Amino acid sequence: MSQKLNSEPIDKKVAQAMVDAYAVEAKKFPQSFTKAVWFPAEQILEIAKLMSEGKYDGLRIYFAQYTDVLPEGVKSGYEGKNTLLLVPTTPGISNEDYHEDNLEDIGNRGQGCPDECNGTEL
Repeated sequence: MSQKLNSEPIDKKVAQAMVDAYAVEAKKFPQSFTKAVWFPAEQILEIAKLMSEGKYDGLRIYFAQYTDVLPEGVKSGYEGKNTLLLVPTTPGISNEDYHEDNLEDIGNRGQGCPDECNGTEL
C-alpha cells in the first residue's frame, strides 16, 4: 500500500541545521566537498513533463562522485567532487511501492558549489 508523502516544506532553521551537519562531515574530505548542485529549470521541467505524460512515476536522486572519466560537458577539475544523478523511475509491475530505475535517461550536469555558489543561502 502506497503511503501519501508529506510534501510540506521544512522550517528554514531545520534545513540550515541539516546542511550544517552535512558540511561538518563532508568537509573532512575537502577534495570532494560539494555543498549543493543546481539544475536548470528546463531540465527539471522536461522530467516533470515526461512524468505528467505517464512515462515516469517519480525521480530517484543518487549521491555520486565524479571519477577521472568525466561525462561529456562536465568541465575539467570536477574529478573527485560529489554530485547528484537524476534517475527517473517507472512503476513496478505488481507492487505499487516498487519503482524501477530508468537507466536510459540519467540526468546530471548540474552546477556544483563550491565552484558555482551564487545565490546559496543555506
